[in-house]
Amino acid sequence: MAKKGQTFNQYTEEFKLAAVHEYTQGTSSYKTVAEKLDIRSCTQLKVWVKKWLAGEVFDVRLEKKPSPGAGRPRTIFRTVEKNGII
Repeated sequence: MAKKGQTFNQYTEEFKLAAVHEYTQGTSSYKTVAEKLDIRSCTQLKVWVKKWLAGEVFDVRLEKKPSPGAGRPRTIFRTVEKNGII
């Protein structure tokens, strides 16, 4: 859970791919690669490697598109008199 005042790092797709290749090509551990590339947590690198091995995209938020029908439809009144509000 996020804490008040916490900042988040955003990494580009190229950076993530480079980090995954660094781990998969070398003999270094997750922790060593994460420290070398200044990634906050080695767990984040583990997630990227797992997604890369499964053939998934790194950021699933890029695939989601807002639904045009989401939410309650608005009530549009043409005139105040027509709807009997007065």
